[in-house]
Amino acid sequence: LLHRDISISSILVVRSPLDSTVHGALIDFDCAISVGVDRKARPERTGTLPFMSVLNLEANWRERTELDDWESLLYLVCW
Repeated sequence: LLHRDISISSILVVRSPLDSTVHGALIDFDCAISVGVDRKARPERTGTLPFMSVLNLEANWRERTELDDWESLLYLVCW
């Protein structure tokens, strides 16, 4: 599954009151597509601007991959 819109508003993080462990969840799969299905290259830019991968920002015809989601996650962590 490619999420294609990883941003601050698509991550939930909570701290357990019992043992202070941190749990997170990825939400908001409106822009998501299944891997292997409909993986055609598309020129549209999908996502939240500060967290978009460089490939997505270029809006070129290359296929989006899992690496684009990982790049968006890296930008989110650095935010």
